[in-house]
Amino acid sequence: MKLATTEQASASTGLSAWELRRGFRAGWYPALEIGRGERARRLRWDLDLLQEAIRQRMTEGGNQHE
Repeated sequence: MKLATTEQASASTGLSAWELRRGFRAGWYPALEIGRGERARRLRWDLDLLQEAIRQRMTEGGNQHE
């Protein structure tokens, strides 16, 4: 399995990097957090899992404002 950077995941999904990071913090999108310390942490994405999470969020009405 190859993991994608946030920039690669953004290009693949059409969602902005900001939206992906926001969705990760909210628990909407799965990602692996790597690195140490506050500034060194980075997210890596399994694109298949991310696409499935986006599909699930769309079909469950998760695109409504919260």
